[in-house]
Amino acid sequence: MSYLTYNEYITMGGQLDIAAYASAEREAEYLINSQAAGQTGTRIAALPSIPQPVKDCVFALIEFGSKSGAQVASESQSQGGSSESVSYVTLTAEQILVEKERIVFDTFFGGGMGSLLYRGACI
Repeated sequence: MSYLTYNEYITMGGQLDIAAYASAEREAEYLINSQAAGQTGTRIAALPSIPQPVKDCVFALIEFGSKSGAQVASESQSQGGSSESVSYVTLTAEQILVEKERIVFDTFFGGGMGSLLYRGACI
């Protein structure tokens, strides 16, 4: 069962075509499922339906992934002298993964689904 269907993705404002979406959605699911040493995926599979915070998280991961190559860091323009400047920031693979994990953490805890990320006590 897909965490977020293509129709739900489009309804939420997604812009990717179905082929790009399928790949991005699968990658987002893999990341979510891997949390808490794989327990998050097991816990979601045991739920009767996919909670909205999980769908929101998949959407946020897809959107971030579609824009994480080069991002505009600053822009400036001048009208009289016709000057324009744009600088870009390229994220490393490690920075992208850290940001994606932050998206999972923030979305799950912000949506009341933090228990899906519980790793257990270290004693």
